[in-house]
Amino acid sequence: MFSLKIGFLFFLVLQLTLGKKYHNYEEPQWELIGNQPEDGSYEVRRYSAANWTSTDQSAVNKDLKSSEAFRRLFKYIRGANKGKTVMDMTVPAITRIPGQPCPFCHITFRMSFYVPPKFQSNPPAPTDTRVETEEMSERIFYVRTFSGYAVAKDWQKNAALLYSSLLRNGVSASSVDRSMYYAVGYDKPTRLFLHRNEVWLMSTNDNLV
Repeated sequence: MFSLKIGFLFFLVLQLTLGKKYHNYEEPQWELIGNQPEDGSYEVRRYSAANWTSTDQSAVNKDLKSSEAFRRLFKYIRGANKGKTVMDMTVPAITRIPGQPCPFCHITFRMSFYVPPKFQSNPPAPTDTRVETEEMSERIFYVRTFSGYAVAKDWQKNAALLYSSLLRNGVSASSVDRSMYYAVGYDKPTRLFLHRNEVWLMSTNDNLV
């Protein structure tokens, strides 16, 4: 188990060193900023403004309906758009999950694909009315990375661990948007090992440098 963890960490370092690509999939542009934790338990990243294509889905938890949302977005990049344009897959697929008031309440989560750089300035319009392209403004996220095949409880657990790490490192609760978190995946479900998963919490402090 220890050797697998070391291998995974080396793999992540190599990917970051090579640039904003993961297994040759394009990633959105981001940079590490100066306010990094001394214990290395998370990263503080500034993401540039960019277009993402998104769809909403209602479910008790992300696991039950995420495949439907994913297929909807995948059809979009494979030609379900007004230009019938085929676009390359990008990473990561991000899912915005709101705070859940009770274990069996339905939530509406939003899954998004990053629009490939080639189409950022003029994304093809979706033909499915449940899909839309939106510009996300520049944002700062606190990011925790973990491995394994993640399900709903894993995302929730790691979001809680990230929040605890922030408080332990002196980040005030008021500097974190606690109304939601992002479940972020980089690998296909068929990939058996070395899954790269992240949870993101958004900073409410735009003055971090």
